[in-house]
Amino acid sequence: MSQTENQNLISPLATKLAAPQLPLTLVNRERLLADLDVTPAHRLVLLSASAGFGKTTLLSAWVRQSKSRVAWLTLDEQDDDPIRFWAYVIAALGKASLPVGEAMLALLQAPQRLELTGALTSLINELAMLEQETILVFDDYHVIRERTIHESLQFLLDHLPPNLHLCIASRIDPPLALSRLRVRGQLVEIRDTDLRLSSEETATFLSQVMKLALSEEDMQRLETRTEGWIAGLQLAALSLRRHADVPAFIRAFTGSQRFILDYVQEEILMPLPELQQNFLLETAVLDRMNAAICQALTGREDAQQILEALERANLFLVPLDEERNWYRFHALFREVLLARLQAIQPRRALQLHRAAAVWYEQQGWLHEAISHALAARDFSFATSLLESNVERLYLQAELKTLLAWIQQLPEDVLCEHPRLATSYILTFNMMFPFAHQQLAERASLHQLMERLVQRADQETLAPQERDRLRNRITILKSWDLIAGALSDGNVEQLTSVVQQMQRLSLNDDIMWSLQHGGCLTIALRLAGNFPPMVVAIQELRTMSQTTQQLALEGQVLWGLVAALLALGQLRQARDHCQELGQLVDRLGRPLPVAAYPDFFQAQLAYEWNDLDMAKSAALKAIEQTTPLQYMDILMGAYEVLVRVCIVQGDLTGAEQAVRELERLHQSAEIPLFRPWIASVRVHLWLAQGKLAQAVDWAERAEHRQDVLAYPREREYLALVHVYLAKRQYPQALQWLNALLSSAEQVERTGSVIAILALQVAILQAAGNVQEARYVLQRLLMLAEPEGYVRVFLDAGKPMQQALQALLVAEQNDVPADHISYIHALLDVFASEQGQEVTEKTLPLTAKPLISTPSSLPEALTPREQEVLRLLAEGASNQEIARQLIVSLATAKKHVANILSKLGAENRTQAIAYARSLSLL
Repeated sequence: MSQTENQNLISPLATKLAAPQLPLTLVNRERLLADLDVTPAHRLVLLSASAGFGKTTLLSAWVRQSKSRVAWLTLDEQDDDPIRFWAYVIAALGKASLPVGEAMLALLQAPQRLELTGALTSLINELAMLEQETILVFDDYHVIRERTIHESLQFLLDHLPPNLHLCIASRIDPPLALSRLRVRGQLVEIRDTDLRLSSEETATFLSQVMKLALSEEDMQRLETRTEGWIAGLQLAALSLRRHADVPAFIRAFTGSQRFILDYVQEEILMPLPELQQNFLLETAVLDRMNAAICQALTGREDAQQILEALERANLFLVPLDEERNWYRFHALFREVLLARLQAIQPRRALQLHRAAAVWYEQQGWLHEAISHALAARDFSFATSLLESNVERLYLQAELKTLLAWIQQLPEDVLCEHPRLATSYILTFNMMFPFAHQQLAERASLHQLMERLVQRADQETLAPQERDRLRNRITILKSWDLIAGALSDGNVEQLTSVVQQMQRLSLNDDIMWSLQHGGCLTIALRLAGNFPPMVVAIQELRTMSQTTQQLALEGQVLWGLVAALLALGQLRQARDHCQELGQLVDRLGRPLPVAAYPDFFQAQLAYEWNDLDMAKSAALKAIEQTTPLQYMDILMGAYEVLVRVCIVQGDLTGAEQAVRELERLHQSAEIPLFRPWIASVRVHLWLAQGKLAQAVDWAERAEHRQDVLAYPREREYLALVHVYLAKRQYPQALQWLNALLSSAEQVERTGSVIAILALQVAILQAAGNVQEARYVLQRLLMLAEPEGYVRVFLDAGKPMQQALQALLVAEQNDVPADHISYIHALLDVFASEQGQEVTEKTLPLTAKPLISTPSSLPEALTPREQEVLRLLAEGASNQEIARQLIVSLATAKKHVANILSKLGAENRTQAIAYARSLSLL
């Protein structure tokens, strides 16, 4: 779906994206225009004043003379949805010929919960690359009440590119960090006192705009009575036209807004011809109007002529486009009209709203149609509109708007429309995934669910609809179990969820198909069953590509990489991680998705023992996601950081990292992550020599071998490390056997590799060398194809001894590729122990397998022979490092040694010399 198509779906009213047209006559306000001209030197310009002070008119006049590019957005109550709000912002920027926001739109329309700051990152990056000064205007910002929108706008303000400036017009101060901007000199404020008309401006307005011939004394008195309030002056001027005793009228007139309702009715409406009175009252239900919709509501075929006449009469009608096709009433005037209509014809107001809903539906303008249908209390019509458009709203991620609309429907109406009722519950669960959120509404939805369960057993539904409802109820109940697992850490019930999801034969909208796949994927991940999770993810990916949901594809990709890592398929994980990185770049590197490639790179680099890369990538992932409190990434990245610090001997850095991780978790308090944090802390205690603390933790923690939950696997392995440190080998092996059986049942090879490595170390340390050898051979068979290194090193000295013993005892029975692998591992062991990596450090049987001619002054080591072979194949230093699982510096050192030993000046010469010496 193209950006233009997206904007047409989300932003059907182009009049919201342009400054309203100026009145036919206008008071020149040079002093205020000069204040606005300084906008490019500030982050924010705020026009904060009550209704009727001319904020919009002033801004409209200013943007027409501004040299900067201006993107304009007039807000209304329907924009109080984070997704819709920012989609409109992108549409406004697009109308201002700014080619930005396509990546953000893709992210906004992902049908998952979204961190707006992440999506905004891509937009900010795009805006920062533009050269021209741009001003983004928000008119009527006071209609925005959603806290998430305020927070996201504050994020934009905090990271505003130098070429972008914001301008906000509002009746009240927005809840932004205004004091901070004020102190820094980054804020321009225009308030009531500034907007009040001066004596000179009052005279110009009354004489030139309102065409009144008043004495200077009467003008001064009127200015005093209205205190320069433009709306009050306009009301008084309209009334003066029919009052003979001008001084008496002025003495009686008050500009206070408290009296506006009675005043407009008595002084403005009643004197008008009945035709105009009725027209004004019947069109007051409209936020915006053109002749077509006015005709639909009033039956007047001369609606366009009436609109133009009302504008010429200065009856608070504001043109919204240059052609004067679209108009809106001044807000205060409309409020008065609506109050009057409700007072004298309440049933007529409902009829007018329904007529507006029908007209908007015919135009394909969904939001306006649904809003008017609900205002008309025509729940049948509103339900029909919602049912027909749930999936569209879902794919546009307008979940808050969808939820707010459905919440206005009576429960009895919902029960008669099971499709909409189940969509309501699903939307609520997506917005509030944790069991402690929105308890009152959650209880109400529980009752609704019970009624739907009863409905599913009734014969009043067609068989196909009954099956659809039952399937949806199954998905919703599964989500409840998953939410419980996330909230309390109890994942034991997830097996039943997986079984239900796998048995479910779903024939439903894509919204529910995605939820079915997502539910199954999360349940499988929490249950630690990754092979079917990969299958489910691939199906989700196909759906995301079908719907062209790039953001959803990004989420699917990171889930796939996570699954491949758990399955021990490091090389495939690396390839898909690179693919994810490319997709993130296409999306403009939005957070938190942009941090996943760094996070996965940190994990992969650690497994391949590239510690510098692992630490750098982990720190980068932490830096990006700490402000967002995105615990999934933070947990894994901090774990890598702690482990790297321990290996490098930086126990102070490891302690700081663990404390920061504990602090973050304390603020987030997600029980599911507690075992993970405990395992990291235990590893640090053991590295610090604090065995007593680790033993105390092991004795106090409740661990059951008969119920092994995958999210606690790290904790179980930490417990095994404690037993190993205490030399309680039987207990350690008993736990490892249970864990191995659990991992093997679901082919979780990554876990199997970690468990086997610990088994080798414990068996070797316990003196059971023969059994250790058998386990080690199995471990090598699994780990060698993926290039695992760190899992061997972290098993410590017993693993090193087992590797050496395997070479010495049974070299002829060990595959050649395993022998090379063992050499590489022993090289790294020796390097970490500060030994010089030469042939003398290797067992006798590790001597070069290829005889070296006596003409070569110094023999090549086995590792150098491998490097030489790769050089002959054309491998770069980076490729050599990757294939041999060493750092780039080590690869370069091997190449330099080969050139030196062969007496060659370059690679080509070295390869030629090697061939002449039969080394290749």
